[in-house]
Order: sequence, then structure tokens, then C-alpha cells
Amino acid sequence: MSAAETYEPLPPFASIGPVLRRALQALRPARRMTVTEAAEATMMVNAQGRWVPFDRMVAPYMVEPADMMASRRWRELVFVGPARASKTLGLLQAGINYAITCDPCPVHVTHMSKLKGQEWSEDELAPMIRNSPKLADRQGLGGSDRNIFSKRFIGGAKIGIGWPTSDNWRGRTSQFEFITDLDSMKTNIDGEGTPFILASKRPETLGSRGMAVAESSPGHPILNEGWVAESPHEMPPCEGIVGLYNGGTRARWYWECPHCHELFEPRIDRLHYDPTLPPSKAGEEAMMLCPAEGCGSLIGRDQKLTLNQRALQGHGGWLHETDDGRLVGVHDPEIRSVSRLSYALNGAAAAFASWATIITKFEVAKRHAETMGEEMDMKVVVNTDIGLPFRPRMGDEEGGLTLARLREGQREMERGMAPAWGRFITVSVDVQGSYFVAQVMAWGQDGMRTIIDRFALATPPEEAPAAKDRALDPGRYFEDWAVLEGLSERVYPVDGADYGLLPLALVVDFHGAPGVSDNAEKFLRGRRKAGQGSLWFVSRGWGGFQQRSRVWYETPERASNGKRARSIKILNIAVDRLKDTVVAALGQKEAGMGAFPLPRWLPEEALIEFTAERRTAKKWEKRPGMVRNESLDLSVQGQALAEHRGIGRINWDMPVPDWAELGPANLRAVRLKVGKAGPSAHRSGAQAALAQTQAPAPAATGIKWLRT
Repeated sequence: MSAAETYEPLPPFASIGPVLRRALQALRPARRMTVTEAAEATMMVNAQGRWVPFDRMVAPYMVEPADMMASRRWRELVFVGPARASKTLGLLQAGINYAITCDPCPVHVTHMSKLKGQEWSEDELAPMIRNSPKLADRQGLGGSDRNIFSKRFIGGAKIGIGWPTSDNWRGRTSQFEFITDLDSMKTNIDGEGTPFILASKRPETLGSRGMAVAESSPGHPILNEGWVAESPHEMPPCEGIVGLYNGGTRARWYWECPHCHELFEPRIDRLHYDPTLPPSKAGEEAMMLCPAEGCGSLIGRDQKLTLNQRALQGHGGWLHETDDGRLVGVHDPEIRSVSRLSYALNGAAAAFASWATIITKFEVAKRHAETMGEEMDMKVVVNTDIGLPFRPRMGDEEGGLTLARLREGQREMERGMAPAWGRFITVSVDVQGSYFVAQVMAWGQDGMRTIIDRFALATPPEEAPAAKDRALDPGRYFEDWAVLEGLSERVYPVDGADYGLLPLALVVDFHGAPGVSDNAEKFLRGRRKAGQGSLWFVSRGWGGFQQRSRVWYETPERASNGKRARSIKILNIAVDRLKDTVVAALGQKEAGMGAFPLPRWLPEEALIEFTAERRTAKKWEKRPGMVRNESLDLSVQGQALAEHRGIGRINWDMPVPDWAELGPANLRAVRLKVGKAGPSAHRSGAQAALAQTQAPAPAATGIKWLRT
């Protein structure tokens, strides 16, 4: 190398200072700050697309629960509340921030599923860390420090994210053990226990430093239909988060009335509005009514934030129960003697849910339930918008079905005659071992309905094989199904009118004894060939409350047991959901929207059949000692037919379908004439091509009502 050659200067040596400054954070002792103080000092939150510092005054009711997570007195904390109440932000994210910046420790969060855990990690937790400089500066730089389900920080903090399996909680120690959306999880994890029981074991080895935390909106049904509260803040007996709340200190959030200065709990049932207005208008005028005796002042929605903030400043706040039912603050030595803090927030105080929105959704769901008897929407509003467990009307003793209650609701009606308000007729047929049982229902405006005939068909047709020597046998003899053909031709006179109604639709149960399904398929094909394919249906019931729809009409996707697939369409029924509808309708005391008054001619045995089942958390099931439930099943079939034909979509204030018109212009109407030979039926105009003779009333030969 020549002397003229030159070299690039070596780069300067790296300074150890930045490395030491970053590493020395691990030696910093735990900071004496509350959880919310730490959040305000270091945590950024997403406020409608802008990252701003955490502010405890946005959701003041979350301050005490968040701060008590660092308490050495309590081992468990549960929070029951509606959606949009800042539960996850105020507990999980604020708790994680505290564990990173003030008291480095292992933290574990369990979500309802792996997918939801991943979404929360990517969409909520990672952006929070990335946009909070003091958190981002502490996160480890290695690839293993920034996984979706595991994040490590200088000082020893580690955030793990899991989902509810037994392995999720096995063999791990965490100082903070969080569960979010508890009531969306199974109540028994792999046969080893409830999620909270499994989670609460993880912090135990850390003694008073450990804390198990669960938050959720209620999701489980009320277990005791006749429950009555025994203390001021007790909630109904339920599994999941509500049951955990009842086992804790039972705190509720209180406001101070700006007029009388008395404390009261803001609740949705204390909102004052006109329920006769359209839902959106009713929501707009909702105001909180002070329940204090002698006050009764109305509080506007514009005061909600102010009253929440004043509660945090001593004019209200969280009040917990004592062992004898008095109400005290969280630091009172006489607070309920348990190891679990528990909080329940009503949706009326939730920061991000307006009264107008809640009341609008509630009224829409309520009116749908009154019309259709479908309470699924009501359950969602009560659970997620209000933050309470839901009590179905048919699960309430006030609305429960008893024989005495059904007798009270019976009306004088002539058997075989449609009421004057009747718009269309449905016929439901159940298949028994040696007979068919049929129920005829008349339907009116807004889902009102009643039974106008009920009979059994037990005698085989004359042309059936060995008809004179045997009983009817729907499973063995297809020829016996011919006794059903005349049902579509029977005209039911309308009370006080000169016309009658032919059935709009008829349905036969597809399942039964061996051979019934095959014969039902043959029968349906025969009705199609006879030009009655639009009138007849076969039905199949599906149990449980989690079916995708109430009623769906489709061809089975594949055959079972190796048999060829059926090419017919089947009317599938979510029977338990429709039983809710039927029982709610029967429980109505007044005739009108969605009501189901029963005729006095209906025998007591038929009334008993309506009471044969009771609602449980998972399904409707037979009551002990009850055998027959045909009245309920046949009514469910009728409900399914009406819904399939679109009764829930009819706007009764506008021109209705021609099959639901009131009067002789109805598509299924038949003019009645009285001559020397007696009554006869005929059609005129566009209906002439469909003219049919009136079939005789089917006989109930040999069949008696069976007592249960």
C-alpha cells in the first residue's frame, strides 16, 4: 500500500449512555400513584380518531374501580355495565398502563376467543402503546417483545393475551389477571370450572399484590323466576358476571339531585317520556325523574356529564352495601365482609350512550315484542344498552301461563267460525301414531290470533288398504294421508258477514314415527301436482334460542344416514323462540296487538296442553308429570306459517296483501249463499277459476282429549 493511499475514518464508538438510561428504568422502584393518576400521566387514548391524554373526567364512574385494582385489601374486582361505558379502557388498558409504568409485573388478559383477542391486541392495545411515548419507550426492541399475544417491557412488565381454554390459565402466575366480556364465554371451561374461578387462582401466590378482574355486560338469564331482592343493590340470581357481582360488595353509582340534593341511582326505568310517541320522538324527550319523595323534578340529558363529574367530587359516587344492608363508601370499615369488590353501572349514567338512543332502541324492541312476541331484541337492549339481566315475560310469574290465567282470558266464540276481525286462516297438523290432530287459527291485524277449530282425524279413508279393520296409521300407509286433502277446501264463515275464508296455508309435521317423513314428502308432492303447492308445507322444529332465524324455508343440504337428499323445501322452525312468542301472546290480558284470546268451547284438556312446558335458560322443556303439549306445538306451527307468509312485514296502515284484506275482496274469501238446500259457497270475478266446493267438517271419530 502506497503512502498516498488514504483511509476512511473509523466511526465514533457508540455511547453507553443511552443504553444505560434505557436499562436503568428497570431499577426504578414502584411509583406511588393511583391507576388513574398514572393513566393521566402516561397514557394516550383514541378520541374519535385523535390521540389525546387520558382524562378521568370523561367517565368518572370508572375512577374508583380502576384505582381499587391496586388496593392491597381486595383480591377480586368485578364490574357489570352496559356497552359503551368505557369498561375496557378504564380497567384493562388503564391497568396495563399502571403495570408498565408504576409497578412492573406480569399481566394476563383473557378474551372471549382467539380472534377477538387478536383484534383487541392489534386495534386497541398496540396503537395505545405506540401513541403513548412513555409506554413505547419502555417496550422491548426484540421481535419476541412485540408479538400479537405477548408484549414485554423494560422493568419486567409482560402482557399476555389468551382465550378461554383450560391451558390458558394453567401453570402461570400473574399479578393482574383480567377477563373481558365474561358472559360471552362458556360457564364451564373444559370441565375444570368457570372462567373467573380459573383466573382468580393465578394471582394467589402473590398474596395481597394479586388481583383478578372481570368486566362484562350481563348475558345469562335470570335463574329464579320468583326472585325478590333482599338488599338495596342485590341483582337477580344469574350465572356469570351478575352472580359474581352478588358475591361482592354490590356497589351502585349515585347522583345528587340538583334540586333537592338527595342522592339517587340514575336508571333507565327512571327516565320520563311519552311511550305513545314514535320511538325516536319518545327518546328525544326523555328526562331523568328524581325519585325522592316530594321532589319529582326532571333532569335534562345535558346535565348527565355534570352530575357524573360532581359525583366523583363527593356529591354522590359509588355506594357499597354493608352486611346489614346499609350503604357506605369503599373505605368504610363496615363495608360488606367479602374479599371481592363489585360494581354495577346502569346505562343511564354511561358516558357514550345517550338517553335518546337507549329509549329509541328500547321502544322499537318493545313494540316488536308486543306485535310478534319476539323478545330477542329486547334482551339485547336490556343486556348491552341498560346493563341488566333480562327477564322474559313468559319467565315472569306475572306473565306465566297457568290454567286459571288461561281460563280468565277465554272469550265467547262460535266453533268453526272466524271472528269479524279475521284476515286469514292457517291450519296446523300434528302427526300422532294413530291419528292426525289439526288446529285451525284465524289471524287479524297486528298479529292478533285465535283458535277457531280443533279436531282429530282417526279413521282411514275408505280406499286405503284394510281401512275397515284398522286405525289410521300415518307412518305405514301413505293412503291414509288422503284424509288431509279436504282441509284446504273447507270454508270458515266470518262472524256477521256473508262470506267465509279458505285457509291461506296449511302445515304438517315432517317428523314422527318411522315412515312419516317419507309419506309426508309424498303427500307434499301430490299436493303440488294437484295445483296446491303454494298452500301446503311440511315443517321441522329446531330447539334452543340460538338458531340463526325464527323461520327459514329451504331444501335440506344433504341426506342423513346415507339416504338420498330430499328435494322438497321444508319450513324450519326455531321452536323455542316461537314458543316465547306464543306464550307471551297467551299471557296478554287485553285483546289487541299480538294477543291470543282462546275460545270458551276449547276443552280444559287443550288448555292444560298450553301449560305443559316451562322455559329454562337453554330451552323449553316438559314440566314434571306433563305428557301432552299439542296445543302449544300446533300454535307454534301456526305462528311459523304466519311469519313465513310475512305477517311481521305488513304495514297495516297501507294497502295490505290481498290475502290479508278485511272483507269479501280478500283473495281467499268465498261468498256464502243460503238456499233451500242450505249454505253453499261460491266465488266470483278473478276467483272464479279457483272455485271449490265446501268440504264437510272432519270428524273426530274415536279420539278423546287426553288428560295430563
